[in-house]
Amino acid sequence: MEDKQSPAEYMLSVLHNENASSDDKRWAAEKLAPYIHAKPAPAQRTVQIDLPAADTAEGVKAAFAKLIAATAAGELAPSEATALAGLIECQRKAIEMADVLGRLEELEEAQKGASRVGRRA
Repeated sequence: MEDKQSPAEYMLSVLHNENASSDDKRWAAEKLAPYIHAKPAPAQRTVQIDLPAADTAEGVKAAFAKLIAATAAGELAPSEATALAGLIECQRKAIEMADVLGRLEELEEAQKGASRVGRRA
């Protein structure tokens, strides 16, 4: 490293050095590999789990409970459960938004009705 080589350059010089021992070359190759070859991403598997319908708040609650139970039983990896939980959370937000919009429309209609009654008086 005294001649200002990068770590990768140093390890390459060890590999190319005819006088380096096989142990030194093995060490250099092992340490150099991550610089040259990236680790492949882990393969994802398809997960099949029988979840309850999540089209209501109770259904979402039941789906989360099923995910937790399947993870605790070792049927799902925690990362798989987390990915599925993200999908169920999107469904929960959609249900919540539909509920909020319905309530807002009811309030607006009630306010319009009160305004009409107030003008007649």
